[in-house]
Amino acid sequence: MKKLSFLFPTLFLFAMTSCQNSPGSGGDKANFPMTEEYNAPPQTQAAPPTFENPVQPQSDPKENAAPISRQIIKTAEYRIQVKNVEASSRSVNALAEQSGGFVSASELTNSSYEITNKITIRVPSGRFDSLLNAIGGEAIFTNYRRISSEDVTEEYVDIETRLKTKREVRDRYNEILRTKAKTVEDVLKAEEQIRVIQEEIEAKEGRLRFLKNQVGMSTVHLEIYQEIEYRPEPTVYKKAFGSKLLNALENGWELIQAMVLGLFSIWPLVLTGGLLVWKWGWVRSRFRRKKKAVTEEK
Repeated sequence: MKKLSFLFPTLFLFAMTSCQNSPGSGGDKANFPMTEEYNAPPQTQAAPPTFENPVQPQSDPKENAAPISRQIIKTAEYRIQVKNVEASSRSVNALAEQSGGFVSASELTNSSYEITNKITIRVPSGRFDSLLNAIGGEAIFTNYRRISSEDVTEEYVDIETRLKTKREVRDRYNEILRTKAKTVEDVLKAEEQIRVIQEEIEAKEGRLRFLKNQVGMSTVHLEIYQEIEYRPEPTVYKKAFGSKLLNALENGWELIQAMVLGLFSIWPLVLTGGLLVWKWGWVRSRFRRKKKAVTEEK
């Protein structure tokens, strides 16, 4: 019995120790999930929009942008000799209209040895090559045919991306103006920012329209010429006798005016010379009188 009474307290202490170290006990708080409170890691929150920064920066929209086709501006410089400039000019106008284009400029010049017509044509890019081939049918000799291409895809995409961002900023300012502008100062700030952004949007839209026009309509600088037998250029203008006589009278009057003005400009010399001549005459006259008096006395 003494042995059993000693054994019971030992078993009781062992059981209590096991319960405290078991996963279901509250002895070790690190092994229990937190039910009432959970300290989640702090999350960064974007700063609230302000008048100076209404839209927070996001990921670059170029990364998610769908690929677009190449934007190419085509230009041609073409110089050909034709049999008759007038007839070929009419044919070129007709070819441009048939291709869906138009003649934007034309300059006809004559010289002693050739007649030249410089024509500028705008044509849809899809019919650029076919128009050049059709114009080549008018040539009896080709001096040169230069074609250049300018890739503006990067600028095109950049402008579209910037326009999208600026429109978002403008819309955000409009929202601030409607909902958050409480004072006159806030209203004026928002309206000023909207004005500045709208001007930037309009400038970008203008540049984008220009690029679209240049990409959609190619340009051909065509020069056609016709060689002719050399002949001296006629005198453009020849004065008649009456015009020459009138010019002579005008020149004579101008000469008289110049002489009078010249005399007035040297009046000190004229006055000095006059005094010297008068003095010389007076001295000479006196000398003659004395000489005459001496002669009479003798």
